[in-house]
Amino acid sequence: MNFAALRYEELSLNTFPSLHTQVYDGWILRFREDGDWRDSCVLPLYLSTRSYEDKIDFCEKKFAARSLPCAFKMTSNVPSALDQQLEQRGYALMGKTRVLECRADGLTVHLECGEKKQPKPDLRRKDNRIEAFICEKGEIIARGLGVFEEDTLGLYDIHVNREHRRKGAGTAICRALMEEGFRNGAKSTHLQVLASNLEALSLYRSLGFQEIYLYWYRVKNG
Repeated sequence: MNFAALRYEELSLNTFPSLHTQVYDGWILRFREDGDWRDSCVLPLYLSTRSYEDKIDFCEKKFAARSLPCAFKMTSNVPSALDQQLEQRGYALMGKTRVLECRADGLTVHLECGEKKQPKPDLRRKDNRIEAFICEKGEIIARGLGVFEEDTLGLYDIHVNREHRRKGAGTAICRALMEEGFRNGAKSTHLQVLASNLEALSLYRSLGFQEIYLYWYRVKNG
């Protein structure tokens, strides 16, 4: 059992709650009619007592009743037998994502790129959230969000306008959020990045992030 994966999945459920949630024999069903299969899916987080076949049938009926595609969010804690059974039933593998973590003592120095150093990001704090952004000529060219949950800070929506990439803006946004989080008592920061996004993975690893688990989706074809 990867307890870090279990913890971060629970934190994610609390940070971004669904409109409707149902717990069924250790699986959590999330429904959100205005989202996609990432927002409405089944999370097999805990041990099961019923057969996978019966449980998958149950989930498919629940999602069909809401006219939603049935999808499963899988982690390294999920038995391979369930992943194989979903594949046999026509569930495609999609959205493979790496979850990275940096402890408070793990933040490393990253050399800025480009001809000029990016300005220090502005920060706005409201409740348990921190917004970071960099402006140039009145336009926001980079931004990011940090969300406190227990003793960790999750980084979300890190974005740099295309024409301003490879100049250190993304690094500056991440460092500002991480440093603010650590100053306010966070013991770690974490984020999610698509496994195929090698450029972002390189940036995050240069800041001291290390992979703690992998997750992916199984989505019903059709």
